[in-house]
Amino acid sequence: MIKFYKKYKKTILNLSLKKIYSYFFLNDVKSTSYYYHLKNLIFDFLQSKYPDYNKENFEKKLNKLVVKIDDYKDLSSSLDSLFKPKLHDDLQFHYKYTENRILFQFILYSLNIKLIKKKYSDIYDFAIAKLNKPLDILEIGGGLPHGFIYNLFKKDKNFFNSFNYIDADLLHSEFVSWFCKKNKFNHQINLFPAAKVPKIENIKFNFVFAKDVFEHLDKPEILVDDLIINVTDEKTLLCLDLEAKSPHNKQHISPNLPILKEKLVNNNFRVIKEFGDIHIWEKK
Repeated sequence: MIKFYKKYKKTILNLSLKKIYSYFFLNDVKSTSYYYHLKNLIFDFLQSKYPDYNKENFEKKLNKLVVKIDDYKDLSSSLDSLFKPKLHDDLQFHYKYTENRILFQFILYSLNIKLIKKKYSDIYDFAIAKLNKPLDILEIGGGLPHGFIYNLFKKDKNFFNSFNYIDADLLHSEFVSWFCKKNKFNHQINLFPAAKVPKIENIKFNFVFAKDVFEHLDKPEILVDDLIINVTDEKTLLCLDLEAKSPHNKQHISPNLPILKEKLVNNNFRVIKEFGDIHIWEKK
């Protein structure tokens, strides 16, 4: 405990009791943690873009942001609304404008290992056990694919055969592409304009993970139709989040998602497992 205090003395003195509890007990920041692993991957990615980037500087900046996240008052959106009220009407621009914040938010998720397991890893584990063979993965709009990266962190590569990734052309997608190339995975990256429905073509898959994506698309029903048409194996698992979303979020342009479940039911799909908002569908 003394060694622990000495190591984190400066950080502890700068934190309130609430933040101390949150930072050290709710969040897993140890060198063996998923957050630590992901943080190193992100730095390697950034260093590939900026070879002179110093790791110590990167970690200081990141740690400061993580520790003091509740203290920051980001005025940019309020100022944009005040002086340029139509600045974010163009969703393509909006997503590109906020891509750094989006990536940072995905990194923050990795601090909460319970969230990672509940929302991502447990679903992958279920699919691995259910299919009982290597996965041909299709991740759609997943941002940082935590389920995939976390399983690679905890397991060897034998749990999957191929990794296919469809997402908007943003910074986090650039990281995923770099990560797959670096590890020489059998992979395919398909990028599409933010908020526009992607097309599924020439992709082999038996496991689909699509969380927090349908509400962001202009025509989510087309994506559901594409998935249904492209399921060739009755054992294929579709892990989809089709619950109603808040219409007050600017990015949620299609919040009424439950009606899309009818398409699956009408094409002989049934729910075999639920993980909160994510339901796993399989053909009858």
